[in-house]
Amino acid sequence: MKTKVKNWINVVLGAILGLFGFGCFSCAKYGVPYGDFTCEGQVTNQDDEPLPKMQVVHRDGMKDAVDSMHWSSYADTLYTNADGIYYVHGITHLLPSPIIHEIVVNDPSGFYQSQSFTTTVDYSGGDDEEAYIKHDFVLKKK
Repeated sequence: MKTKVKNWINVVLGAILGLFGFGCFSCAKYGVPYGDFTCEGQVTNQDDEPLPKMQVVHRDGMKDAVDSMHWSSYADTLYTNADGIYYVHGITHLLPSPIIHEIVVNDPSGFYQSQSFTTTVDYSGGDDEEAYIKHDFVLKKK
């Protein structure tokens, strides 16, 4: 009996919180400044041949008042397609701006050297703001 009452209370409380926007599909957009970003590019070798199946890691972060770097607790990891193309789209929290985006390309086979690219995006705020980052990588053999 107690379990049924607790379940009923949870349903009612969940419905009430849902009315106020809690428990939404994309909570990052409710009450917290955010910005969309898109990172894309191509990974090739020195002969301008596309490199498929290269690991691409994207992460974002910010510097604090004493210039120490703080990265997000998550990173997007993906692999290039048959044409060496990578594409990542996501949401970053803007507390505070500017946000530093880092893209690292690794060769899982170990044949090519890793490379990274870092850029700073100064989001001005606003719901429709999106950063577009395009960077191509040319990997060298080890």
